[in-house]
Amino acid sequence: MRFRWRLSRASIIEACKASMRRLKKNTIEIGQLHWSTAKYAPWQEETLWDALGDLHEQGLVQAVGVSNYGPRQLRKIHRRLALRNVPIASCQVQLSLLSTSPLTSGLLETCRELDVGIIGYSPLALGALSGKYSGSRVPEGLRGGALREVLEGAGGLLGCLEEVARGREASVAQVAVNWVVAKGAVAIPGARRIDQARDVVEGMRWRLSGAEVMELDSAAGKGEKQGVQN
Repeated sequence: MRFRWRLSRASIIEACKASMRRLKKNTIEIGQLHWSTAKYAPWQEETLWDALGDLHEQGLVQAVGVSNYGPRQLRKIHRRLALRNVPIASCQVQLSLLSTSPLTSGLLETCRELDVGIIGYSPLALGALSGKYSGSRVPEGLRGGALREVLEGAGGLLGCLEEVARGREASVAQVAVNWVVAKGAVAIPGARRIDQARDVVEGMRWRLSGAEVMELDSAAGKGEKQGVQN
């Protein structure tokens, strides 16, 4: 939900209704706040939370969620909406073996405590964990520059991924996405081609063992740099 120019609860409700008209739907499955405004527009935060509650109470959205929230802000919105009996269904965060801040910040524990589902986006870290790239083999352009900076210090992690993949007779991408699922999240990887989508689906037919997860955790912890956090 884009909201930087939405200054009132009514304007957010009208924006939702406009989206419903474009989608030709009578209700939207989930209304999700994409960012917390605490750092750049704190005066707007509670208006957004209240509007989200309005959308749910009016039946315009079937469930509500947030994205890119930390544990402190998640507790605040959860507490406010709980006064209206509006549950937070999900918290969408960047989560991968190269983006582990949701684990170290306590966010995942907070989600479990509050019974909030976890959605992990970019589980392949913009392709860095797809098995296609290394520090010396990256795509052209700005994306390649960003990947090179991260991958040059991630040789141990990539090697560990490849080792687990060989043992599982699976792809590196399948292992990387499986790790996100092992952390209790619903992984939503991007796929530009049908074969990429099929590969990820095939990887959901099995699960990493506890020992494999610990091995990957250790390798990720030894990395020199984390991926870019959105």
